Amino acid sequence: MAGAETVLPEGARNRWRTSEQAWAPASGLKAIVQEIPRYQGRIHQWAWVANRVTGLGTLLFLTVHILDTSLVYFAPVWYERALVLYRHPLFGLGELILVGCVLWHGLNGLRIAISDFRPRLWAAETQGRLILWTLVAFLALYIPTFFIMGNVILQKSILGR
Repeated sequence: MAGAETVLPEGARNRWRTSEQAWAPASGLKAIVQEIPRYQGRIHQWAWVANRVTGLGTLLFLTVHILDTSLVYFAPVWYERALVLYRHPLFGLGELILVGCVLWHGLNGLRIAISDFRPRLWAAETQGRLILWTLVAFLALYIPTFFIMGNVILQKSILGR
């Protein structure tokens, strides 16, 4: 069969072209971003995306935290400047976002871990309910935390108390 050409059905050919475009740096990223909202995974997809985004947010914080804490030993003057910078209200807003990231990532990770020990919980309907319960738990814990932390940030940063 040397020299024989593989013939793909039209549908497979179109899928191949789409996946080929997805790897192109400029047009592929645009296609991926446009396709994300159209995916029919519904709440399962958004839980997955939220878990990845919050995990990356937490990782970013940990990286910055390790780097700025290392300044104590290598450049104490820069460390003091970093502490002054961290008292800015925008960093307070960042702390609110960080708490949300850690809280969602932890609660969603707990849901996944519990589901791993009970395989019957992996049914799509059950996971949909568990994701909703995770969201309710997140909101029940995060809303009071948001207002308490937000009040402290407002009083210390903006009002100067």
